[in-house]
Amino acid sequence: MTAGLIVLPAGFVGAIFAPLGGRILDKFGARKPILTGTSLCLIALIAFTISGRHLTNTFIALVYILYMSGMGMCMGCVMTSALTVIGKEKQSQGNAILNTLQQFAGAIGTSLVAMIVAASQSHLHTVRNVSTAIGTQEAFGMLTIFCIVIWISYYRSVKR
Repeated sequence: MTAGLIVLPAGFVGAIFAPLGGRILDKFGARKPILTGTSLCLIALIAFTISGRHLTNTFIALVYILYMSGMGMCMGCVMTSALTVIGKEKQSQGNAILNTLQQFAGAIGTSLVAMIVAASQSHLHTVRNVSTAIGTQEAFGMLTIFCIVIWISYYRSVKR
């Protein structure tokens, strides 16, 4: 219950930022909301990576709000931008592919993070909560690197 209450405000913020990202998309094009949203996600992941061993519930809630505001702003715009490239006649197939890829990427990301934390916990020479914190920080580092790659790819591929 505690974990759910910690991430609940971020869910609301992500839902609020989705239409805001769409409005920015309509007004300025895809580049602004996608790069702004990805930048917010990157800032949040850097904050999590730096503070990975000393996370408090309040810190997690606040930084996760920042992360979900970025996700809300960019994810719908990424899908809309991608679907406009393929043309109207193939949009239903494109939508199905993008939704499947989103689920697949989420499953892979969750598995990689769990694997990193579990590998860190398997070290017998450290206390369990310390090894979990170390693994969590390493997992956030991996996610930060992924987010940098994503930001660069969006910067290069999304037209002005």
